[in-house]
Amino acid sequence: MTPLPSSGTATAPPAPGYDEFRGPDGAVRVSWQRLDELLAEAGGAGLERLRTEVAELVDYNGITSGAADGTTGDWRLDGVPLLISAAEWEALEAGLLQRCRLLDAVLADLYGPQRALTSGVLPPQLLFAHPGYLRPARGITVPGRHQLFLYAADVSRTASGEFTVNADWTQAPSGAGYAMADRRVVAHAGPVTYERIAPRPVSPFATALRLSLIDAAPETAEDPFVVVLSPGIGSETAFDQAYLASALGFPLVENDDLTVRDGALWMRSLGTRKRVDVVLRRVDADYTDPLDLRADSRLGVAGLTETARRGAVTVVNPLGSGVLESPGMARFLPELARELLGETPLLASPPSYWAGIDAERAHLLARLDALIIAPVTGGRPINGAGLSGAQRRELAARIEAAPWQWVGRELPQYSQAPTGIGAGPLASAGVAMRLFAVSQGGGYAPMIGGLGGVVAVGESGVKN
Repeated sequence: MTPLPSSGTATAPPAPGYDEFRGPDGAVRVSWQRLDELLAEAGGAGLERLRTEVAELVDYNGITSGAADGTTGDWRLDGVPLLISAAEWEALEAGLLQRCRLLDAVLADLYGPQRALTSGVLPPQLLFAHPGYLRPARGITVPGRHQLFLYAADVSRTASGEFTVNADWTQAPSGAGYAMADRRVVAHAGPVTYERIAPRPVSPFATALRLSLIDAAPETAEDPFVVVLSPGIGSETAFDQAYLASALGFPLVENDDLTVRDGALWMRSLGTRKRVDVVLRRVDADYTDPLDLRADSRLGVAGLTETARRGAVTVVNPLGSGVLESPGMARFLPELARELLGETPLLASPPSYWAGIDAERAHLLARLDALIIAPVTGGRPINGAGLSGAQRRELAARIEAAPWQWVGRELPQYSQAPTGIGAGPLASAGVAMRLFAVSQGGGYAPMIGGLGGVVAVGESGVKN
């Protein structure tokens, strides 16, 4: 496990909740028993050796995380994995894949017939006011059955053990490279433990992603050429981008490496040009084109939007997909699932309240000190618990003045699991997961596993 890549989501320290390690009777859960035995055999000295080996391998492989100011920080990787039983994973996977289908249907509808708006299910303000909705992206489609190409979800458990989705990532999801790199480090640091636990591999996801990217090329492409577009070394997830590109076998490029000429996108390399058919972008959509989108962007390629509209290049995730990350979208997903799929979501989200509805606004204002408050027009969420009385009154006045701009959401809940981060014996920590899926011809393929994250480490030790 490791701290998750920055999500910009306000949270609070987790309260004691569902115990991943022990059942209600106090006995170690079946899925943890083998690891429990192995850690007991290794003892404190073995745990310390594992920590040292993991840290050395992280340093040797250059795994780092970044900050918004462009500085590079250490990547703290826990050699103790977060385990999910096969039966629980089967249920979680079903919910994840359904959420992919749902968000794919929503994305296609919002840039297409807009049934969600005309039926009254989704308030139009939540679409048109969100910065992720890009009007120039209307008319741009991804070849194949799906418009949502790559998806990530931040998932945790409630006190009752139910999985919930705390955040949907559809703009330019990060973390898949970290998940693959971390798995490799843990396998090398504790090979005997890894072999005896025998987790299902994550490497098939890279194969699925690679094939899906090739399949996403325009029909006219005879030998599709794919690139991974990065904001550059100053990005918070620069290592993640580089590792993923390497695992896929595609070049990692920046905007200066690309140019639009003769109605096509080209990569410049050693004085030559090679035509690009597919772009896996890790640049936010509005920054990808200074001509049609954000004029002050220094990360984009002039003319990329029009080239994609003409079908000469495929950009994934598609331009405009970031609108699905709107805090207002999660509030209406159950209604959208019934309208667009005729289904009920298998994975819920924490309850949320849109201030544009009178009853929900009253509830939101009454509980400002216990909710996460997010503007639907973009910007960072606000943890109400961290505000002073004067700040809450000011925020309440802003909400009353423009109710439709605000959504309140219950704080995420986190389960507890053993972690080896820090010195000394194992500790109990709040944990979460980032899960991934990629579109395929007939549906979506998940990464089996994902990126486990430590939310906060408690003081009490966990016996093995």
